[in-house]
Amino acid sequence: MHNRLRIAMAALALLAAGCEAPSDEDKEPAAELPVDPDTFRAGTEPAYTGNWAANSELCNNAREVWTIESRRLGMKRQRFCAFDPMLQSATEDGQGWSASARCHAEGRATRDFLFFRVQPNQSQMRVTINDQRSVELVRCPNQT
Repeated sequence: MHNRLRIAMAALALLAAGCEAPSDEDKEPAAELPVDPDTFRAGTEPAYTGNWAANSELCNNAREVWTIESRRLGMKRQRFCAFDPMLQSATEDGQGWSASARCHAEGRATRDFLFFRVQPNQSQMRVTINDQRSVELVRCPNQT
């Protein structure tokens, strides 16, 4: 049994010696993706997260900003929602997310359905709540 172990180790050593790392000349250059300066890049958070408003001039008015996090939403300081797990879909017009949500507005709790459709550049989004009329939003710049 001891000899078999030595033979197996010798065979592994020979295999390892034959598997050299490719030289720098053999490596292909990494493909670079084109950079669209209008595309928002948000780390690991879903594309719907961030501060949004009906137009960019309203981004400085806290009463008009929608703050959307991965699992909750504060809409114009009037409606607050906590999402159930999100379902994601993708189409040629962008990405979509939908979820049921527990919301509070005007002193009462409701159960709502939210749908977010984020454009490919991730700077515009359409939000629909309970199949009512959609609201078009633009991403507010990050404020430090």
